Amino acid sequence: MIVEKIFDHISNWNKVWFGLIFLGSVINAVLQKFNLFDDSPYVLVFAFGAGALIGLVAKIRGAWL
Repeated sequence: MIVEKIFDHISNWNKVWFGLIFLGSVINAVLQKFNLFDDSPYVLVFAFGAGALIGLVAKIRGAWL
């Protein structure tokens, strides 16, 4: 029962999880290349938050583009 709930959650929120994990990682890697953001401790939070936000928008819209 618990496993079914976990799979249902993942299948319903797959775009948000993809945005959080994959797009957040990509945004984080890009931002780390800029020397402007070296002093900011919140780059990681911003990057993964932006990825999750992009995924949430894609979930609401029903498509990525």
